[in-house]
Amino acid sequence: MARGMLSSAEMDVLKKNPYVEDVNRQRILYTYEFKCFFMEQYLAGKRPVDIFRQAGFDVPMLGEKRIERATARWRAMYAANGMEALKGPVKANTRKKSAAGIKAMNARTADEADNKVCNKECNKYDQQDVAAKLEELLADVMAYEKRVRQLEKVTMELTDRMKVLEKRANELLVEKEVLRKVSRASRMDRKNRPRNAVLYQFIREAVEACPEYANVKRLCEALNISASGYYAYCKS
Repeated sequence: MARGMLSSAEMDVLKKNPYVEDVNRQRILYTYEFKCFFMEQYLAGKRPVDIFRQAGFDVPMLGEKRIERATARWRAMYAANGMEALKGPVKANTRKKSAAGIKAMNARTADEADNKVCNKECNKYDQQDVAAKLEELLADVMAYEKRVRQLEKVTMELTDRMKVLEKRANELLVEKEVLRKVSRASRMDRKNRPRNAVLYQFIREAVEACPEYANVKRLCEALNISASGYYAYCKS
C-alpha cells in the first residue's frame, strides 16, 4: 500500500515517537538508534512491518511502500559498511552555513550569486532524483526476492505432488501385476475362481517384493476380498 504526503495530524503523531528525529510532509527522518534496532530485528528474521509496529509506528499511516523503501535503503547501507553506515552524513551547522552563504553573496556580483543559487538547486534536484531512483530499484529488488520465495514455495508443492503421483503410479503397477497373476490362475482353473487363500498369497508376495508400493487396502478392494481376512491369513 503506497501513501502520499503526510497530513499535519500525522506529522504531529510521528513527532511524538522517540524514534523519529524529524518529519515533514514528504519525508520521515528516523533516529540512528531505530535504524540499528530495525536491522538487529530484521537480521533475526522479523518482518519489517512487525518491527515498525513494535517500535510504536502506525503501519497503515506510514504505508507499506514507505516501509519497503526504508528497508531496502538500510539493507544496502548495512551491507556496504555495517551499522556505522546507518548514521548517514553528518549534519552541518545550519546557522553557520546560512551566514557564510550570505557573506559570500555580498562579496559577489548579482550575476555570480544567481549562478551559484541555480547550480546549487540543480545539484540538489540531481541528488534527489538519484536517491529516489535508488529507492525504487531497491524496492524492485525486494519485490523480486519476494516473488522468488513464492516460486520456491510453489516448486516445493509441485515436487511433493509429483512424489505422491509417482508413488500412486508404482502402486498401480503392483496392482496390475497381482491382477495378472489372478487372471493366470483363473485360466488354469476354469471351473472355480481362485480361493481367497490364493489371493492372499498373491498380495503377500507383492508386499514382500515391493513393501513401499504394495497398498494392501487397495489390493484387497481390487480383488474384492477383505483386508482383515488378509491380515488374519498372515498371522496364521
